[in-house]
Amino acid sequence: MTVRPLRDILAECMRRERYGLIRPLWADADDDSREEVRRRADHLIRILADYGVQMVRAGEPAPADTPAGPTIVANQVYAQPETVREVRVDAGKFSIVTIKGGETTVEQTFTLNDVMLNAGLVLSGDPAAKTIKDLGKQLAAVEEIYRLGAASAGGGK
Repeated sequence: MTVRPLRDILAECMRRERYGLIRPLWADADDDSREEVRRRADHLIRILADYGVQMVRAGEPAPADTPAGPTIVANQVYAQPETVREVRVDAGKFSIVTIKGGETTVEQTFTLNDVMLNAGLVLSGDPAAKTIKDLGKQLAAVEEIYRLGAASAGGGK
């Protein structure tokens, strides 16, 4: 087995963190596109070194930890510094939740199947898509769910 350079591993992880698991996979990508991300990894390695942090290989890959809470992603709402919007998972479904001043409001709850049907309406140009309240938020939430590898948390039902 060939030992990969740390910069290559870090570059692949940075790409996956930003875009999720996309094609072409890292191993299938051409060297020019990989080199662009490797340069970003080199930059991050230099920044870490400025803070006294050094990356070293610790052995075999460790199994991924199961997330400890229901929140998949949280974002500050634009121009509302006291408001945060979260995508959460609970009981096999996903929710978009707004937290303002400590008060939580569930904006919508959906399954991945629900969203796939709604996305099909958008792609086919069906006028019914325009009647779905906050469809943009729903599609953006699912993009984050897939990008962060949390799709299996909702069970897809």
